[in-house]
Amino acid sequence: MKSQELQALEGFERDSKWFHENIEKLREQSFTGKFVAVSNGETIAADKNIDIVIETIEKEGKNPAYIFIEFVYPKGFTLLL
Repeated sequence: MKSQELQALEGFERDSKWFHENIEKLREQSFTGKFVAVSNGETIAADKNIDIVIETIEKEGKNPAYIFIEFVYPKGFTLLL
């Protein structure tokens, strides 16, 4: 039996993969320039302000630490680290 932490990590990984595979669709749906929270392959919250995204997740009774949240950059944007 998998631990709750392992299940959460696997879910986070699936949602990360879903996000990156669907980034163009998210841009088409006006999510560019917003933080998007994904759970089970669905967007559950989005806003330009990450605090609002976190509040929305918490209102749904979920822990934001276990939810995949990523910023949707414009197409062609290069992030240098």
